[in-house]
This record gives sequence, structure tokens and C-alpha cells, in this order.
Amino acid sequence: MKTVSPIHLLALSILALTWGSSFILMKYGLKTSEGVAVFSPNQVAAMRLGIAGLLLTPISIPYLKNLTKENIKWLSVVGLVGSGIPAFLFTNSQKYLDSGHAGILNSLTPLFTVLTGVWFFKKVTEPRKVVGVLIGLGGAAALISLNGFEESTRWRYGLLIVLATFSYGLSVNTVQSHLKGIKSLQITATSLLIAGVPCMIYALVSGAPDVLFSHPHGGKSFAAILTLSIFGTAGANMLYFWLTQQTSAIVASSVTYLMPLVAVGWGVLDHEVLTIGHLICGIIILSAIRLITR
Repeated sequence: MKTVSPIHLLALSILALTWGSSFILMKYGLKTSEGVAVFSPNQVAAMRLGIAGLLLTPISIPYLKNLTKENIKWLSVVGLVGSGIPAFLFTNSQKYLDSGHAGILNSLTPLFTVLTGVWFFKKVTEPRKVVGVLIGLGGAAALISLNGFEESTRWRYGLLIVLATFSYGLSVNTVQSHLKGIKSLQITATSLLIAGVPCMIYALVSGAPDVLFSHPHGGKSFAAILTLSIFGTAGANMLYFWLTQQTSAIVASSVTYLMPLVAVGWGVLDHEVLTIGHLICGIIILSAIRLITR
């Protein structure tokens, strides 16, 4: 693994602030602070990816002619698995879960970076990392179950985020293993183009423009989605892939140490309920990440 320098730590901090703020932006894309529904979860996810992909077309289109079929295959994995699927999973989960809760569960990403590295990329891992994965998954199960195991709705939406973090882990290992020779800007632009084109088509035919212009809160919610697209998707992905290539998949995914703090902070400001149980489960998950990434 390459040495982690101060510039890498600065990148981690910026990334944590950007991605940690994504959960509250998704929430405001879905509904107002008073709980009035605006865009549907699928519309928010589709616009997020479609706008990000469209924004980067001046970069992605010229790059396409230089890519091999092998490159396009792995970029498609990154675009669909690393951006597309998680975007829809997160917005659907936040119909029920608070943004702070979602931010804490998102910290499972390094655990699944380890697991997918072993399962799909034949990477060797250490016993302590396996222990860390088990502890982290236990903390996630406890967090989802805070209001009781009988709440199947809570489990269903919590598991959507768990599946999203699995997708992130698979994507970051793909970047490190198969796209080392491609610049982070090219990876971001091309993968978001692949995911964004069908998403933009869906957003247009699903009635998102009607919501924007006819709903009294459509403009405000769209502003949150636009901010999410530019900074939380296009900008953050470029920084994340650069960090992955400069250091390692594990170091890059450890941004989730800081993301929950940002997400929970926004949640508290938005009057979300934060209990001691949330904090304990978050500490368990972060302790597991520390065991894995130290």
C-alpha cells in the first residue's frame, strides 16, 4: 500500500463532508422539512445520476473512442453497481429511515470492501479483519433493530442500505483491480454516463418535470438534488476514485469513519431523534472498521 500523505487525509476530509451531506440532500429531494412529499425515491435517484452524467459528457464523450471493450465492461460495473444501484437503494430506504441513521449504516462500506475483495477478487485477508467484519455486521443488525425485531419495515429499509454498501465495496475493488491505468476523471465521467443515460430517460418519462414545475416545493427539492448531483456524485466520485488509485481500496473506503459524524450532525440540526442506542451501535461499527483498516 502506498504511503498516506497529508493531501490524502485532506481528500478524505473533503469526501466525508461531501458524502456525509448527501443523506440530508436526498431527504430534502424526497420531501420538505415539514414532511410534505415532493419527488418519488426513484425520481430523486434517476435525476441525481442523470444530471451528474450529463454534466460530465464533455469529458466522457471524447474518452469513449480510446476505451477498449475490456475497459467499458469494468466501467459499466462501476457505473451500474457503484453508482446506479446504490442511488436507488438509498432514496428508497430514506422513505423510512432518518438521514443520520442512513449515514451510520453507510459506514459498513469498508467491511464489504474486505468481503468482496476476498470473494470476487481473491485477495488475501487477515483473521482480525474477519473478526472486524462480524463485529460490524452485528452492530448494523443492532442499529436496524433498535425499535424491535418485529418491525419488518425497518429491517427491509435498513437492509437496502446494507446492500448498497455491498455494491460500493464491489465497485471500489473493481476500480483498484481492473482500472488502474485509467484516470479518476475518466472513470467517473464514463461510468456516470453509462448509468446516467437510462436514468435521465426514466426521470423524464416518470413525470419529474411536472413535479418540478407544478409542485409548490418542486424548485427547492430540485435544488437539493442538483447540489447532490454536482458535489455528492460527480465531484465526490472523482475524488474517491483518485484516492483509491493513490492509496488503496481500504484507505479510500475508510472515509466512512467521518461520514456518520457529518450525517448525524445534519440530522440533529433537522430535528431527527438521536438516542444513546444509535451512538452505541455507531461506535461498534466504527470500532469494527478500525480493526479492519488499521
